[in-house]
Amino acid sequence: TLNTYLKNKNTYKLGGHYSYGKADDELNARNWDLNTRYERTLSEKWSAFSAIQREEDFFASLEYRWNYDLGGIYKFKLEKKQNLHFEAGYRRTLESDLEGRKTNGSKLRLYTEYSRQHNESLFYKLWVEALPNVSESDDWQVNFEPSLNLIMSKVFSLKLAYLHRYDNQPTPDSKKSDYQYTTSLIAKF
Repeated sequence: TLNTYLKNKNTYKLGGHYSYGKADDELNARNWDLNTRYERTLSEKWSAFSAIQREEDFFASLEYRWNYDLGGIYKFKLEKKQNLHFEAGYRRTLESDLEGRKTNGSKLRLYTEYSRQHNESLFYKLWVEALPNVSESDDWQVNFEPSLNLIMSKVFSLKLAYLHRYDNQPTPDSKKSDYQYTTSLIAKF
C-alpha cells in the first residue's frame, strides 16, 4: 500500500507491504517492507527524491535490509491517460542475512514505470528496476512487476500482479530468482 500527501511542490509518500503465504500447510512466503519517500518538483518534467526503506524476507535469508536512496525523476509527456517516468539515483544498502553476515554497499538505481488508464474500470502498470552494485560489479539485481487494476467502485479495486526479483549474488542457500503472484483488494479513502 502507498499513501501520498501533496503540498505545493512537495510530495510525501509512506508505504509498505506484508506477505504471508502457505500452500499445503507449508509456509512459502513471509516478507515485508516499510518505506518513506520525499519528492520535490523542480519543473514540469523534473523532480528530485530521497527515500528510506526497511525490508525483511525470510525465504531470501534476509534478516533486514536498509536502503537509502537519493536521485532524480524525469516525466515524459504522453497522452492524457498514460504516464511514463524514469528515475536515476544512488542507493546505499546495509543488510544482514539470517546467519548474521552483515554487508553494505553502494548501488546505482535505474527505474522506469509506465501506466495507462485503459477505460473507467481498467488500469495497468509495468515497472522495471535495475540495481548495479558500484562496490562489487558481480552483485547486481533486476526487479520488475506488471500489474492490472480492475476498478469495482469509487472505493474498491482488485489488483493482480506478478513481482519478479533477480539477484545475481544471492545469500547462500537462496535462489537467484524469486517471484510472487498477488491478488489484492484495495480500498481508497
